[in-house]
Amino acid sequence: MKRGFAWLFPLAAIAVLLSFPWPPPLLTLLIAEVVIALLVWAGLWFGAPHGLGSVIPSPIRVVYAFLIGAASGAVVLALLPLAGLQSRLIKEASIPVWKWLVIAFDSAVLEEIIFRLFIVSLVVWSGARVSRALQGAPEARTTPTIIWIALIVSALAFGAAHLSRWMDSGPIVIAAVMLVNGLIAIVLGRIYVKWGIEAAIVAHFAGDVVVHIIGPHFFTKG
Repeated sequence: MKRGFAWLFPLAAIAVLLSFPWPPPLLTLLIAEVVIALLVWAGLWFGAPHGLGSVIPSPIRVVYAFLIGAASGAVVLALLPLAGLQSRLIKEASIPVWKWLVIAFDSAVLEEIIFRLFIVSLVVWSGARVSRALQGAPEARTTPTIIWIALIVSALAFGAAHLSRWMDSGPIVIAAVMLVNGLIAIVLGRIYVKWGIEAAIVAHFAGDVVVHIIGPHFFTKG
């Protein structure tokens, strides 16, 4: 746990710093850094008893995670026109690539820490203890049902977090946004559970690159 925190928090701290306009408001930045430090620590603490958290992936798993993330991004691009969601993505074509790389880095690190490392681990930790209490078991154990409940809770939270820019688009679009982001969250959650938070960050970054860097130009050319 200490080893995971020793490198995850500096990574998250950099992501938080890059997410602020320059020069950043120092008090707000300090509060944000403290909050992300607590989320990293809590996520690692909740996950540790259940085999969740920081697992430095092997090079082959990094490649797998990147490819899965990129493929998930491609699926998102294929689904967007079906729900009429590509219009706002096209507007992103004018944003410089370097800015989107920074945004993709920020999103991958911070969102995975919040929605996978913290929320999934917290729900699994809580579910295992509720299960132990109900069954009178001597120790809290993780079950596939508990894992899936955690993934669904995380997916709903992840989808809701991406609704702000679509709230004026009507119920059908809102439902589509929830569905698309929820499905991606399930994929990222499974990667987190199987391979650790580092692999989930890599997959998330790859997906964002495909959607937000390749996607706008793909639809523009189309």
